[in-house]
Amino acid sequence: MAKTELADDEYVVSRIAGMKNVNNVRYFLVEWEGYDLTENTWEEEVNIISEETIDTFITTYKEQNNIRSNTNINNLQKKLLLTNTYDPDTNAYIPIKRATVSRPGSDNTSSISRTKSITMSSKTVRMIRSNTNNRVASSVSSMSQRNRYKKARLDEPLHEVLLIRSTNNIQKQTVPELVKLTNTIMNSVEKKYPIVPIPNKRKGAPSYHEVHNVVPKVTIVNTIDEDLPQEFIYVDQLKYTAPVQPPDPAFLSGCNCPHTYNQRTGACRDGCHEGIMNYDENGILLLNQGTAIYECNQWCTCDVATCKNRVVQRGRKIPLEIFKTNGKGWGVRSRRFIPKGTFIEEYIGEVITIEEGDRRGILYDELKCSYLFDMDFARDELSTKYVIDSFVLGNVSRFFNHSCLPNLDVYAVYYDSADNLMHRLAFFAKRDIEKGEELCFDYNGRRDVVNEEEEEKGSCYACHCESPECRKWIYY
Repeated sequence: MAKTELADDEYVVSRIAGMKNVNNVRYFLVEWEGYDLTENTWEEEVNIISEETIDTFITTYKEQNNIRSNTNINNLQKKLLLTNTYDPDTNAYIPIKRATVSRPGSDNTSSISRTKSITMSSKTVRMIRSNTNNRVASSVSSMSQRNRYKKARLDEPLHEVLLIRSTNNIQKQTVPELVKLTNTIMNSVEKKYPIVPIPNKRKGAPSYHEVHNVVPKVTIVNTIDEDLPQEFIYVDQLKYTAPVQPPDPAFLSGCNCPHTYNQRTGACRDGCHEGIMNYDENGILLLNQGTAIYECNQWCTCDVATCKNRVVQRGRKIPLEIFKTNGKGWGVRSRRFIPKGTFIEEYIGEVITIEEGDRRGILYDELKCSYLFDMDFARDELSTKYVIDSFVLGNVSRFFNHSCLPNLDVYAVYYDSADNLMHRLAFFAKRDIEKGEELCFDYNGRRDVVNEEEEEKGSCYACHCESPECRKWIYY
């Protein structure tokens, strides 16, 4: 029989499109060449002799789900399915994922192909031909986000704004829609941390407020007027708003640090994730801005309380004070000295899709303020998918102001997510910070990666940071 001829009990396999574990036996979902997807079948691993085909499935699955390449998914107990297939277990089609936008000049296809077709008899699978023309669509690089913002110059101060979004081809929405959105969000969470008045025990000193039940303390002081932060609920955890789902911990990989490395402290060896040492013995950050932080996770065997690679996930350790400024709205200052490299706070709010962020940005633009922060660490390789919105739900970092000479840096942090597009945002001290000094970061991001052409395309607002290096405008 010729190499390309098939026996009566042999069929051409288009690709492997799924994997599952049943009673510790692995099965793979097979799509058959020339047959409808409804003819897909689950086959035991022992019937598949092509490890390359299995590797291709695993690689494609990771790419479609933005999972880091070094993550081990072989022993997961959950069912894994590629997009655009059919699962006979549930008699359901798996929909195609939303198309992503490619960077100008980039190829809109992935380097991962359907590589091999195979034949399967009743007991074995063998390779019969290559098919390098069929390419599987994958996520690609995003365009510069500044292209989505309209050109504008506003002379009024920019108060606690993180990201102003505007879309030219969508009609402005009305303020009542913003009121409806705000009420919906506020009614979706339990109010566990109310703002309460605190009598000042010092004679003649003004009273102040604090966020109740928050440790370390967050106090609120206003010596300008009688206002308090309005239409805002303090939260200490990210809230994932549908259709966004929390990251699946099943995809995380724990470190393999020897149990005997430090029996006294339970600490991990240096650089146990990604081969990079993140912190020193005192939890001081050692990385330069622009480098992601990979902390230990729930599958690591190190001690949660003592491991030096668990800083952000343990939360804020510094008491902070929200205060009313003279012309910049609310700001935040430290209540004690902060050494360079110290973790300050995580940016907390609602996690929403980039599309929902664009829609809300139009409404927030009516107020000339917004609290939208993109999860965009991987934007050079993948289109940004998620945004953190702290307009209604947020913590003390919601009130960090802009400065052209900031004392804070922002870092992407991974400890509960294997998705490159879903990470935490954490603030660290850029330099030593004195007690009572206002905490600020640069809304324009890293100055070494911002060019004049991008600034010319973005929106810009008058800057009132009054630092010696003030650039006069804040660009978006």
